[in-house]
Amino acid sequence: MATGTVEWVPDDQVSECPLCTRRFSTTKRKHHCRACGRVVCGSCSGNQLYLPSYQKEERVCDRCFDLLRHDKGRPMNESMMENKQLEASLKSDLREKQQQEEWFRSFLLKVRGDAGDAAGSEPDSSSEGELRALLAGARNRWTEACARAGRQKMATEELQSRCEELERECVEKQEAIAKLSRAIKTTESNLKVRPKLQSECEQLSRTNKSLQQELDGLRQRTQALEAHLPTRSSSFQSFLSVGTSFQLTRMEECRYHCRRRCSVM
Repeated sequence: MATGTVEWVPDDQVSECPLCTRRFSTTKRKHHCRACGRVVCGSCSGNQLYLPSYQKEERVCDRCFDLLRHDKGRPMNESMMENKQLEASLKSDLREKQQQEEWFRSFLLKVRGDAGDAAGSEPDSSSEGELRALLAGARNRWTEACARAGRQKMATEELQSRCEELERECVEKQEAIAKLSRAIKTTESNLKVRPKLQSECEQLSRTNKSLQQELDGLRQRTQALEAHLPTRSSSFQSFLSVGTSFQLTRMEECRYHCRRRCSVM
């Protein structure tokens, strides 16, 4: 809205007073400075000055009041030039505020999960209610993220306890494997000695066999002698019994050693 020689800033582009930075509300209403066109609150625009463009006293903001009150004796064109510079500076500040507001709005949309929809369309100027809704959504998202982080922490602790149990089981398995390794080494050493024991056992078996053959031959000769001799003397009978017992004792010793060697194998 343009009034006189000053262009007014639209109401919907301003959400807070540029002088005191307080937000506008139903109790803190918006007012336009007739000198610079800015939107200010009632507390910051309670003064009036005579303005040539209106030909009467009008509401002005505190900053314009301070500037124009001390510059009444200056030429009007200089005052207007300063007002234009001030207006340009205020518009720049307003654009910066709008950019900050849009950035904050896009940030809240990303937090809420609507960043994809916001990126595809040109963002409009958000109202105070919309920003409050975005803040509430951001708080909800933050609460959900904290709860999810808590659940993940509990799951991590459970996994850590499970890993500790698995480590203990692994240590027990390693000890069992070490015992088996020692048993295998003992068995391998026994297997290395087995061929020697087997050869000794075979040698004892051959000795036993030869002694058995000798005993059989001795028995046959004894039977032949008994058949040719009608009578036996007691001395000859004792000689035969002693020889037979000696051969039997020797055979028993060979059998004992053979069984012992075989049991070791």
